[in-house]
Amino acid sequence: MVSFRFHQYQVVGRGLPTESDEHPKIFRMKLWATNEVRAKSKFWYFLRKLKKVKKSNGQVLAINEEGETTKQEAEDHIQGFKA
Repeated sequence: MVSFRFHQYQVVGRGLPTESDEHPKIFRMKLWATNEVRAKSKFWYFLRKLKKVKKSNGQVLAINEEGETTKQEAEDHIQGFKA
């Protein structure tokens, strides 16, 4: 049996609290990555592009691996991005 290399992770994070914004907005992303470290890296990459929050001014609140998926489900998901 072939093991599937990519896993789906849910990463939750936010910007650090400041005096002007004591309760910063919380962001959640579902990402495909090979491990938790790469999932965190992708999270900060996309958050920096979309919401202008950098890793140095933010914090990760949680990383959860989503349930088991079949290879076909992942391929269908990736095909949706290519279209």
